[in-house]
Amino acid sequence: MTTSIAEPCPPLPHRPVLRRLVDILPAAAPATPEPLPVTTLPAPDPAASVLAERVLRAAVEILGGRRPAQQLSGVLRPELLTYLVSLQVAAAQLSPRMRTVRTQQHSAGTLEAVALVTVSTGVRALAARFDKDGNRWQCTALQLRFTAGDLATRRTHRPHRP
Repeated sequence: MTTSIAEPCPPLPHRPVLRRLVDILPAAAPATPEPLPVTTLPAPDPAASVLAERVLRAAVEILGGRRPAQQLSGVLRPELLTYLVSLQVAAAQLSPRMRTVRTQQHSAGTLEAVALVTVSTGVRALAARFDKDGNRWQCTALQLRFTAGDLATRRTHRPHRP
């Protein structure tokens, strides 16, 4: 048996009415942003920036085997000097050259510096931290990371093939 069009349809369950979120949510008061605390950096010490650049340039020359490591013994901590000498064994074959140095002085007695170092396998960063100890600056942290590919690369002399 079929139903005719004239017969009423059975009532459907109540369907929800879609409403806009603007009508449902309470009106938010316009928020006034709280002012951020203003931190002023100290006036940069130009002598510290020059020292950082010279120390990092000398460190790259030590890595390349073009300078003795003891020349930085007055500026580097002894453990950093040992670290630099241990890196020299791996880095000398990569022909490191320094590109640029960026410095940032965070407080009157702290300076951070980063040197971009070009090696035969790419570009690496040499990062350093300098702290003022009395009247002189001392490098208290030094870091350079090589990749496994850097360490696996051996520079061998290949004869030129025409």
